[in-house]
Amino acid sequence: MRTYHEPIHVLFSDEPRQFIWRDRLLLVKEVQGRWSRATPWWTGRQVRAARGEEVAPTQGDLLAEQEVWRVEAGNGRHRGVYELARTVDAEDWVLQAVFD
Repeated sequence: MRTYHEPIHVLFSDEPRQFIWRDRLLLVKEVQGRWSRATPWWTGRQVRAARGEEVAPTQGDLLAEQEVWRVEAGNGRHRGVYELARTVDAEDWVLQAVFD
C-alpha cells in the first residue's frame, strides 16, 4: 500500500463513479467498502488558525466527519484499488491510498 494525500476530482452520485488523479480518468468498477471517521481535531481549520497559520475561509466545524471509500477503478489498461476520502457534505476529495 502506498499512501498519498493528493487532491482529486470525483464524479459522485450516491457513490464515487469516476475520478481524475494525476491527469488520468479512472472509472470506478466496484465499491469495496465505505466507512466514516472523525477527522483529527488538531488538523482542523480553527486549530490551524489559532496557531497563526493562514487558512482559507470555509464553513466547517472542529470535529468534522470524514467519509472514506475503497474502490476498484481503472482506465482500460490499468486497474487498482484506491481509497478516496472527503469531509462529509463537502467536495474536498483526496486520494489517500493505492493498494498494489
